[in-house]
Amino acid sequence: MMGQLKAKRHIKVTSRVRGHAMLELAICAGVLMMLLSGTFQFGYTFYLYNKLVTAVGNGARYAAQRTYRSATEKDVERGAAAIRNMVVFGDPQPLPETAPVVPNLRPEQIEVNWVKHGDGAPATVSLAVRNYSVDAVFHAFSFDRRPMVEFPYIGRYAPAEREQ
Repeated sequence: MMGQLKAKRHIKVTSRVRGHAMLELAICAGVLMMLLSGTFQFGYTFYLYNKLVTAVGNGARYAAQRTYRSATEKDVERGAAAIRNMVVFGDPQPLPETAPVVPNLRPEQIEVNWVKHGDGAPATVSLAVRNYSVDAVFHAFSFDRRPMVEFPYIGRYAPAEREQ
C-alpha cells in the first residue's frame, strides 16, 4: 500500500514539473523571439545606413574632384545629375537597367549644394540624402538630410566650358 502511494505522488510531481517546463518554454520563447526580431531590425537598418554613408561619401569625393563647368545653369544641373547618379548607382552615367546601390534610393533624393567663393568658383560641396525610408520588419525609419557630408572642392573650375 505504501509503495502505491509513493508511485502516485511521483506521477503527480512529474506531471507538474512537465507543465511548469512547458509554461517556462512558452514565455522564454516569446521573449527570445522579440529580442531576435529587434536585433534583426536594428542590424538591417544599420546595414542600410552604412551603405548610404558609403554611397554619399563616394559621391562627394567624386563631386569634389570633377571639373565644375558653369557656362549655363543647365550645365550646372547636368553636373549635379552626374553626382546624384554616382551616389545612387555608383556610376555618373548608369545604364537604364542599373540597380541602385541602396534599395529604393532615387536620384531625386540626393541634395547637392555648392558653397562658392565671390568669383563663383566652388569652395566646398555637400551632399545629403532627403526623405529616405528604411522599411524594417516592424517599423519604418526615415532619414532626412542624413547622412550628410561636405568636402572641400579640389577640382578644376571651368566657367566657360559646357557639360557634355
